[in-house]
Amino acid sequence: MRGRRIPSAAALQLEGVLLAGGLRALLLQLAHPAVGHGVARHSAFETDPLGRLWGTLSYIYVVAAGEDVLVRRVARAVGAAHRPVVSGPDAPVAYDARDPALQFWVAATIHDTAVRIVEAVWGPLPLPLADELLARNGRLAIALGLPEEEWPRTSPAFDAAFADAARVLRFDDATLSVVRALVHARAVPAWVRLVMPTFARATFGTVPALRAQLAPLVGRGPDLLPLARALAPAWRLLPRRLRTLPARRLLAAARLRSGGLEAR
Repeated sequence: MRGRRIPSAAALQLEGVLLAGGLRALLLQLAHPAVGHGVARHSAFETDPLGRLWGTLSYIYVVAAGEDVLVRRVARAVGAAHRPVVSGPDAPVAYDARDPALQFWVAATIHDTAVRIVEAVWGPLPLPLADELLARNGRLAIALGLPEEEWPRTSPAFDAAFADAARVLRFDDATLSVVRALVHARAVPAWVRLVMPTFARATFGTVPALRAQLAPLVGRGPDLLPLARALAPAWRLLPRRLRTLPARRLLAAARLRSGGLEAR
């Protein structure tokens, strides 16, 4: 790892390689009963999976690199979308998308996954850089209302909070049906349907506590992270503008949708 230059925390958030961890983060989110049941009842995974993906990525990139006014606008829009995502009185699992504990968990899965991908590509992060990335990713939840003091300030504190929150993870019939619809998505281009089972098999290996429940959907496969390490030298050689192209495109589109802010 000597002599390998790791991008800044702000630059790491925009690296396209992090998209490889998107399914892992989503699986961890769905495995939280309150998040999973909220998604099963209110989300449009089966009818518009790519639309939901682009919306999530746009929010992540806006919070990472957008102007303050744009962050506020997009956060208000997400907050409005979350307002009706509340369980009914007879729901088997209680949930409210505005619950700070759920806001923490969703942002935590994104951060934990990002760190794993980053370290597979660039090697272990120095602690100050890891803590800076942690603080920046915490804004994903803080922008939606999580009290700032409830987001861990250090990587060891985050690891402890993540492990504690993960104790409730499990899938049931309702949440597994969402995963099944995701893996076998029909309303997507043919090439996505072709690669998704292989990608899912590779991703399932990165969530060992859930693998037994997930494996029957597509079987077992090689772990995603060793593959990321193998491809890391080629990724690092790519020009930064190419590595950040998805982030820049989605951020530019978000600016245009939100009142014509200048795309940079």
